[in-house]
Amino acid sequence: MMNNRTVRFCLFLTALVATHSCSRPVTVETTGFIVDGLQVIFKETPGNPIVAGGLYLKGGANYTGIQQAGIESFLFDAATRGTKTLKKDELNASLEFMGTSFKVVARYDFTGLLFQCILDQIDPSWELFTDVLLHPRFEPEELELVRQRRIAVIEAERDQPRSYVLRIANDLLYEGHHYGVSIHGLASMAASVSRKDLIQYHRSDITKNRALLVIVGDLDLQDVTQRVRQLARQLPQGPELRLPTLVFDPGKPDLAVAQRSLPTNYILGLVGAPRPGHPEYPAFSAAMGILSDQLVEELHTRYQLSTSIGAGAAQRITNMGYIQVTAAKPDSAVMVIFQAINQMIREPLPESRLRNVLTMSITRHLLENESVANQRDQLAQWEIVGDGWEQSDQYIPELQVLKPQDIQSVMRKYLRNFHFGVVGNPRRVSKQLFTSR
Repeated sequence: MMNNRTVRFCLFLTALVATHSCSRPVTVETTGFIVDGLQVIFKETPGNPIVAGGLYLKGGANYTGIQQAGIESFLFDAATRGTKTLKKDELNASLEFMGTSFKVVARYDFTGLLFQCILDQIDPSWELFTDVLLHPRFEPEELELVRQRRIAVIEAERDQPRSYVLRIANDLLYEGHHYGVSIHGLASMAASVSRKDLIQYHRSDITKNRALLVIVGDLDLQDVTQRVRQLARQLPQGPELRLPTLVFDPGKPDLAVAQRSLPTNYILGLVGAPRPGHPEYPAFSAAMGILSDQLVEELHTRYQLSTSIGAGAAQRITNMGYIQVTAAKPDSAVMVIFQAINQMIREPLPESRLRNVLTMSITRHLLENESVANQRDQLAQWEIVGDGWEQSDQYIPELQVLKPQDIQSVMRKYLRNFHFGVVGNPRRVSKQLFTSR
């Protein structure tokens, strides 16, 4: 049986970029349904020669817990290195011949095994995709290669300032939360997980109750349903997904500094934020984009304090906003950041400037989601992290009606209790200043 949730909507990308009018609308149908217990989202893209799809496991670190964090991406990485019928070289040769690619994605709230192919190769590509998903080979030699590579990536986080400052700031903000671990998991997990562990996890935890299948392409709904039904019948139902409810309170402002002899200091400030689908998310994401532009103007153009500046909103269930800069004078840079925030809270943006900023933001959003792969990713993101995939279509209309006071309101509410991570010179960092907001 299929329980349909269907939304028809028009994408006016070309016209929006140029004039905000739509002379030749293209109707694109997105449908959500369930086939034999497996949740599916299908977006039809007429005339597009590329198909993108993927199976996502809901839960992420909140499901696996800290000790097993990263095991699902380890499993999927290993699965793409051969099946019970195809060794790695044979599998790779087939993918190369068809022009098909596989990809593993790991986020704090889900893990995914993805594919992309040309429309003419959907039949053999789908067959390989389901073979990798259902019948991984887990060759011991390949497992060791995956293991060593993942350990190297985890350990290298400490050697790369940009990744390490994210690690320490994230740990600070999410202390006591399942997000408080590398997205790749612990090196100890990667070092100790065995072939037997992966086989058991594959049997017990890759289930229909955890899975979300997303397919985007110029396909027929009936054909998609038939393919999904064949896959669904081979997946166990599994227990109902019940994730632990973790109370998240970022608490008071905080600071962690990792000493490094570097020509500059890497600074990352994190705050709690509304998640996608929350009524305040559009205003918050817009506010962080406006703040990012303002900080470039102040820190780079006016004061020459930094050339690497950014601010934005993540997309997590327990979400965060971020401000990142590199600066030889971290105290001066943070002082300017706080001044810019205070000014934006006190003084509303002129309506004309807000409209121009939002137009550019909407145009950028549409351009970034023009490919079928990005559309697949966004549908999955909004379904798992937000309040449903339908919300992805409401994001732009909600941006378009924002008022200057909406920007002020979310900045006043969320841009406080900063948790700063710094990699650099502790003597140049004033804890009193960094924890003053």
